[in-house]
Amino acid sequence: MLDDVVVTARRREERLQEVPVAVTALSEQVLEEKGVRDANDLGQVAPGLSIQNTTANRNNITYSIRGQGQAFGQNSPGVVPYFAEVPSFGDAIFDLQGIQVLKGPQGTLFGRNTTGGAILFTPRTPGEDLSGYVLGRVGNYNRHDVEFGVGGPIVGDKLMFRVAGQVLRRDGYTDNVTTGDKMDDEHREAWRASLTVRPFEGFENTLLYQDVNVDEAGSGLLLSVITPTFSNTPIYAQLQTALAAQKARGPRSIATNYEPDFIKLDSQGWINTTNWIINNHLTLKNIYSQRRFTAGQSYDLDGSPVTVLHVTNPVGPKTKTTSEEVQAQFNFWKVNGVVGYFTEDAKTPLIYGFDTRQFVRIPGLLPNGGVIQAVNIAQSSSASHAFYGQIDLAATDQLTLTAGVRKTKDERSSGPSETFVLFSPLQPYPTGLDAAAGAKMSASFDATTWNLAANYQVSRDLNLYATVRKGFKSGGFNGTAIDPADQFFKPEEVTDYEAGAKGLARLGDWQVRYAVDVFYDDYTNIQRFVNLATVPASTVTRNAATGSIKGVDLDVTVAPTRWLSASLQYTYLDAGYKSYQDPLLGDLSDSRFPNTPKHQLNFTPRVEIPMPKGMGDLSALASVYYQSGIATDPANVPNGNALVALSSMGTNVGGYARIDLRADWRNINGTGVSAAAFVRNATNKNYITGTNNQLTSQFGVATYLYGQPRFFGIELRYDFGAR
Repeated sequence: MLDDVVVTARRREERLQEVPVAVTALSEQVLEEKGVRDANDLGQVAPGLSIQNTTANRNNITYSIRGQGQAFGQNSPGVVPYFAEVPSFGDAIFDLQGIQVLKGPQGTLFGRNTTGGAILFTPRTPGEDLSGYVLGRVGNYNRHDVEFGVGGPIVGDKLMFRVAGQVLRRDGYTDNVTTGDKMDDEHREAWRASLTVRPFEGFENTLLYQDVNVDEAGSGLLLSVITPTFSNTPIYAQLQTALAAQKARGPRSIATNYEPDFIKLDSQGWINTTNWIINNHLTLKNIYSQRRFTAGQSYDLDGSPVTVLHVTNPVGPKTKTTSEEVQAQFNFWKVNGVVGYFTEDAKTPLIYGFDTRQFVRIPGLLPNGGVIQAVNIAQSSSASHAFYGQIDLAATDQLTLTAGVRKTKDERSSGPSETFVLFSPLQPYPTGLDAAAGAKMSASFDATTWNLAANYQVSRDLNLYATVRKGFKSGGFNGTAIDPADQFFKPEEVTDYEAGAKGLARLGDWQVRYAVDVFYDDYTNIQRFVNLATVPASTVTRNAATGSIKGVDLDVTVAPTRWLSASLQYTYLDAGYKSYQDPLLGDLSDSRFPNTPKHQLNFTPRVEIPMPKGMGDLSALASVYYQSGIATDPANVPNGNALVALSSMGTNVGGYARIDLRADWRNINGTGVSAAAFVRNATNKNYITGTNNQLTSQFGVATYLYGQPRFFGIELRYDFGAR
């Protein structure tokens, strides 16, 4: 009743329970049944993975695993998403074989160094048999989506193709009573084409092209907390009135005054993957990718009808990112191994980085406050180069020992870069910035990371393992920092210790698949951001802390009968600082780790309802997700510092429980037609998914972004060929 799960967590196919690392595997069917259509949905189906919308924008996603993610303004994430084995290529969730969430540092086998983990998106590839599907979805808020995928042979098993696409449309669910706009809509399309050629036995080359376009209104950010920053100016009374009105309206109706509201993304990229099996002992692999994209968005970061802080990131020239990974996989005697080289290069041309409208007070110039405009022009580039290798030695028939090492060099540069302050009345953008103007900064960071593991196979259905890994996340610089002490920040490092058991058991007629692990992370040079009360406003990242994270992951699926199963995933995190000193905010050692819920749980009972032979398969499930409260910013527990007391008012948000329901009737009467009905957030729970906290800056406001309301709808799908 419980089939084997195959994963590629170590760059080769293995049974999930034989991999000495914590992995959550989400198959195509699980993604479909749990309604995963974008990256925001992943946190609710993969406990241990926490997702926050930074700058309170639904499309700005920060992944965190084991308390390690990405602070605002950092160059490097702690958790890296991979698409077809390419880092940060995109996360369009359609026509996938599945998604794997790997927990803990992933340095010695993957292209990019990480401290928290990796998320692997695996697209469906061309096959030798003609197959495909088309899916339509309708629902409330004028939901109407179309998705398709089709592929098969062109010349037998020598030349094969696959084409897939997705169009998502939904009206916004947040009303802006000031502008009349509908915020939080969905308007995006993506398509993907793949071609696989096998000119001779053992050699395969796949070319994948993907195009993604997003053109949406902004996110429904709402005013939630104010401080007396502007108490002796006219706008303080206006903000008090706006806050009272916002509380009366609730989270689905806002009043902001910054237009236009927009989120745009235009991305094109391709991946070329070559596999050459030289013989039974050696396989060569090369993965080359190139992506060009441009993005832009606007924010009314004060969430009110008052002009306090408005930000636009204009749509500009396209950023170009290329990567290449050369890899050799080998096996001889009792050794399996891989060695490789990875390189990545990203260049952002000279662009307008941001355009802000800020209400500020400047002694002697604007003592009673006024609106200024700050325009930033910037250019940047980054590169990463790494050699890595890992071997697995079968020391005995039951014991396998693993050792891996990686040598990384990350390079960061910025310039020319300059911020212009324009006083009222607002003026046109400055022009004429030449290649020699503005500040230029550069830095490079070297690291050696490693991995040691032991895996003991008690039986085919029980494995015990222990591993220790060293992870590294690059440092960087703060391009808008005024204080020289804040210009650069150092890399983070983490040492992760993990031990666990994975198995499949029978208890009478019951089948049980389980995985449990305990872990401890020693975390140094932790990067945290601070909002500064400068003119114009600025945010800097600092190395201010050491800490530790310990916890437990539990993943259990129980099948008492052929028609009933239930799965439970649970993660417990206990994260704390050993020391956290900030020159502005004081001793923050008692603060909570940002975006780190102590408890995350998903419980999914599933029923297969008996049907007459030939009528198809009928199933129903409920997905119950719970997350305890989190802090969204670093300074979140009062410590006697007045600024921390202010920050704490807007950064601690409560936990929540959410329930999703779905029923599926697959292959109705053997026709290949399937139907489904779903309800997401069935209780219409209001919960916060992102914040923007300016309480410690000159602006004195905090704004919240709420999760999606109740969605319901139906799906029709037609499959042909093998699924």
